[in-house]
Amino acid sequence: MSERWIWTQKEDIGPSPRYGLAMAYEAARQRVVLFGGEVDPNTWEWDGVAWTQVADMGPPGRWYCGMVYDDSRQRLVLFGGVLHPDNPSRALGDTWEWDGTDWTQVADMGPSPRYGCAMTYDTVHKRVVLFGGNDPSHGELLLFNDTWEWEGTEWNQIADSGPSKRQFPAMAFDSSRKCPVLFGGHEGGARTWLGDTWEFKRGADPGSDRGWVKRQNMGPREIISPTMTYTAEHTVLFGGPPVASGTAGQSWKWDGRLWTQRQNMGPPARAWHNFAYDSQRDRVVLFGGQTVPPSDALLGDTWELAIIEQQV
Repeated sequence: MSERWIWTQKEDIGPSPRYGLAMAYEAARQRVVLFGGEVDPNTWEWDGVAWTQVADMGPPGRWYCGMVYDDSRQRLVLFGGVLHPDNPSRALGDTWEWDGTDWTQVADMGPSPRYGCAMTYDTVHKRVVLFGGNDPSHGELLLFNDTWEWEGTEWNQIADSGPSKRQFPAMAFDSSRKCPVLFGGHEGGARTWLGDTWEFKRGADPGSDRGWVKRQNMGPREIISPTMTYTAEHTVLFGGPPVASGTAGQSWKWDGRLWTQRQNMGPPARAWHNFAYDSQRDRVVLFGGQTVPPSDALLGDTWELAIIEQQV
């Protein structure tokens, strides 16, 4: 068997062009949900054909928050972010849930205020997992490498070591290997983007045998704000290099041991975009972002990735 990775541009109208947005797939209603990347609190849904604004009240508009779908409780869970990217001293530490109709703030305690953290949903242990991020509230960048989980009532810290302190890593839950996978991120300042890959392991008991294990130090290099999701069979990563010059973004696959770059035909290279996997339609849906310097143009395009198995 061989694979074809086919990116298709679907739409260029819908949410306004933006970056630093959050996206997740709401399985109960079979919709991709988009929030943030703007000062307004609007919530949008993608049904495979068009974007629809479904709410204009909820969390304050923000950039760089984390958002995932809690499948067991059928809720989207949103954490943190920053009220404005030009004033990053206003990092947030609130937790909200979306039930398909309304947003409800469910906690204001847990991980310290931060933005640029990574979040995923552990389908085995039925927990939302959060790692890292940064909080510049004290006048300088404060990076984290702590790991937390949300079980629907409160946040609990489950690790304080593992990957180095960083902001904007990518994380997804590998259902075939039954563990969260974390890739890359940025250590702050003028340092380059990281290219390491980690997995979070624990036993059947959520209270034991947990910890981060480094799996790979080779793979995608210098990917700005990578995004990652797990499809029915693949861990998929998308991003762009620091200087793209109009090139296509990079698509990669993780098989548990090695990264493999797929074709470069697809969305133009960008940063601060986001995507989510629509399991009902078997498509990865990507929206927006910002072109890399020197242009820094905001993007409002929608793309879908189909991974098609073929007989050799």
